[in-house]
Amino acid sequence: MKELEYHSKWKIIEEKYRKHILTEDLEIHIIEMPKVYRIKGAKREEELMKWIYFIENPESEKVGEYMKDNQEMKEAKEKLKIMSEDEKMQKLAELREKAIMDEKAIKRFAMREGREEGREEGKKEGRKEGIKETAKKMKEKGTDIEFIKEVTNLTEEEIRAL
Repeated sequence: MKELEYHSKWKIIEEKYRKHILTEDLEIHIIEMPKVYRIKGAKREEELMKWIYFIENPESEKVGEYMKDNQEMKEAKEKLKIMSEDEKMQKLAELREKAIMDEKAIKRFAMREGREEGREEGKKEGRKEGIKETAKKMKEKGTDIEFIKEVTNLTEEEIRAL
């Protein structure tokens, strides 16, 4: 039985004719864990651990040894080096991270503000309803409309509508 391939490399290409690659600078590497789990025994552990070591510390001696036999790992290390040395790419990464953190902070602030506004609005509505309820009871007891207006600050129309 042929060994399952668990690692694939993707590039962004033009959709209609599938001939033109958008950029040579961007690759997406996918390690498909279900396939890794189907690889038998020590071979699976060995191959997976090489990439895990690479992800954890691409500069380690261990990774240097692995790259002697693994062309894909050599290429990944070279691309990582190029991206790491590019100040523009670093700045873009920093700005992206900052934008994400700012967006989260704004959402938290907006939620907090929204709750406060909702509480205040609820209190005002509750007070207004309480006043109307009191005015309704006063009206049912035959209290003079002018007196109810004076005590509740409701309009005559509001009191008559109760």
